[in-house]
Amino acid sequence: MPPGQPGWGPPGPQRPNNNNATVIIVIIVVVFVLLIGGGAVVGWAFVGASGGKSAAAGPTVSDIPTPPSYSPPPAPSYTPYSPPDTYSPPPQHYGAIAVARDGRLGKAWDYSTAAAARRRALNECARSSCKVLTVFVNSCGAIAYNSRTNKYWGGRGATRTAAQKNAISNAGGGRWITWVCTTR
Repeated sequence: MPPGQPGWGPPGPQRPNNNNATVIIVIIVVVFVLLIGGGAVVGWAFVGASGGKSAAAGPTVSDIPTPPSYSPPPAPSYTPYSPPDTYSPPPQHYGAIAVARDGRLGKAWDYSTAAAARRRALNECARSSCKVLTVFVNSCGAIAYNSRTNKYWGGRGATRTAAQKNAISNAGGGRWITWVCTTR
């Protein structure tokens, strides 16, 4: 090893190892820092738990702001489905007029079916030759007689007058004999 160069040459006298002292000093400093820091944490928790305040103790639990409370939005209300109102037709009121060959009459009005009105008109006529000449609903019916043809004819209309005119027209002339109107 050339002289004057470190690490060259014969080993010289041994120096004492100061690495152990350095390690011990570092350990002491770390322990001290931990004790001081740990003491501050322990002291802060102790003061906060007791509620007392001290300038050296630091903030207390009551100094920490509480976050706003969370309340979830209300659940949507459930309204069961109801179908829209449906159309209901007005009530049907049926009427009928029956006539026999000899001019006997049978009238019926305000029945719930056409068949019921027909039966009632035939029962009122009470002859074997009775025929129902007109059936009407929520309106009027009339019978006309034409003497030239010796025939009876039925007619119907929204009013009594309209039904009479319709019956006379259907008979080819003549005069009206009877009429009846249902409830509208």
